Amino acid sequence: MNWATELRDAFRQLEAEQPPRVQFAERADTIGELGQEFNTLAQDWRQRGPDGLTRQQAHRLRNRLAGILAALQVLRTNRELPAEEEAALGQILDLAKQLDVRLRAG
Repeated sequence: MNWATELRDAFRQLEAEQPPRVQFAERADTIGELGQEFNTLAQDWRQRGPDGLTRQQAHRLRNRLAGILAALQVLRTNRELPAEEEAALGQILDLAKQLDVRLRAG
């Protein structure tokens, strides 16, 4: 499984309230940094209270998500990706935007 497919699946797990973690976070490059940021986002997501997110938690998650989205855009712009990674990246961007809408809704 490539990093983009793994990240797409992890975003889907996050949305389904399952505790995701990506393995490519151990890489020593931009993709690894992206994985580390996602794992932190997922950990923060799991730590919300029984009544949902506080404003501070939602703000922190949206900031992390913005960083992930920016990194994804840079990867998409600066790298020639194989078709499978490009397709997964498009799905990741859609899932991340849906999560952002959810976080903004409270």
